[in-house]
Amino acid sequence: MKIYLCRHAQEAADDNDKDGGITELGREQSLAMARFLSKKGIKVIYSSDLPRALGTAKIVSAVLNLRINVSPKLREIEVPKEAWEEYVKTRHPDFDFYPGGGESVNDLIERAKQGLNEIVKGSGGENIAVVCHGIFIKALLYGLGYKDYLIKNDHVANTGVTILQYKRDKAKLVKFNSYKHLLPLRVKETVGSLGRALRRQ
Repeated sequence: MKIYLCRHAQEAADDNDKDGGITELGREQSLAMARFLSKKGIKVIYSSDLPRALGTAKIVSAVLNLRINVSPKLREIEVPKEAWEEYVKTRHPDFDFYPGGGESVNDLIERAKQGLNEIVKGSGGENIAVVCHGIFIKALLYGLGYKDYLIKNDHVANTGVTILQYKRDKAKLVKFNSYKHLLPLRVKETVGSLGRALRRQ
């Protein structure tokens, strides 16, 4: 069984700088990732309930013709944006610190592990796509013993895919932040194929 941890596509902010889903480029990124995932034998899709993740997951769902299982446990770290940026500059890697009074990194690591365990238990051994968030992915890897990505605060690209392989209930990291599906992406990619995919929902 393989789990494909997919960061959401480019985020669109609304007038209040809140999560407004994904941009037009984000839709194209999502479609490119969906095409990549369509060759991986994915049978189940999970998504964070935040708009930027759900917007990405809907395009993947349309292309793969699979329904989305939504879980708030797959959310990004619950911290104000400015507070997180300040934390990275001044406190990282203090994982017990609560930036802006929000969630600590240790809280996120535990939540991420719980979310993954629930997904694995209900998987039936099928390949799974999980649409989630960059810091979430690095925190989950930390919890699985792959600590450097979080400690070094490595970047995860929009729609970057991290692959875990499960054998005997143990996770092995196969690939971190693969974005080769974006390399041939043309910004003016035909909207027709995307529209047809979305209409099949």
